[in-house]
Amino acid sequence: MTGYFRTVAALVGKDLLLEWRGRETLTSMALFSVLLVVVFGFAFQAQAIDPGSQAPGLLWIAFTFSGVLGLHRTMAVERENGCLKALLLAPIERSAIFLAKFIVNVILLAVMEIVTVPLFSILLRVSVLPCLPELALIAFAGTVGFASVGTLLSTISSGSRLREVLLPILLYPLWVPIVVASVELTGYALTGRPMWEGTDWWTLIVVYDVVFLAAGTLLFDVMLEE
Repeated sequence: MTGYFRTVAALVGKDLLLEWRGRETLTSMALFSVLLVVVFGFAFQAQAIDPGSQAPGLLWIAFTFSGVLGLHRTMAVERENGCLKALLLAPIERSAIFLAKFIVNVILLAVMEIVTVPLFSILLRVSVLPCLPELALIAFAGTVGFASVGTLLSTISSGSRLREVLLPILLYPLWVPIVVASVELTGYALTGRPMWEGTDWWTLIVVYDVVFLAAGTLLFDVMLEE
């Protein structure tokens, strides 16, 4: 088991090093997210938005559309560089590849969200400091689900010439339940409502995260053959 996690750590380190050298994925995600927030800011500059109904939806729109830019590169880079064949020939568990890609996606999505939230708060005049711990927890829970299903579907779509189009088509319908739950809980946080009132939404997110993380780990080997 120790060797398994060392393999995962090595793969994560490899992907993060490549991203640090190129900065292509993170830069595109962050810039697109900033652009969306700026557009939202100009659209609502004449009026204050409702932190309970409008702000959560706009925030998660920025997270979702920016995140897809990074997710579609998850396995596409490996296929383009011919590294995928080497990984498949290596004496390692295939699930370790999935977990490594999942962890890298969580990290990249988290960095993009960290860049987005302060700008969102300033331009749309939404106070996030009083509820920052709750907002961070909600964002993390939603990001885990987004990364798990996104990593799995990116594996399926990466072999297609239309992967940039195919991934959103596959992802958005499956992403709806958790983004709805995340939007609702974000509304609770921004309006100061106690988190225990959203128990049903938390349950949905946790179950979604566990199901798709387990599915990705178990089915990744099969998806690679598609």
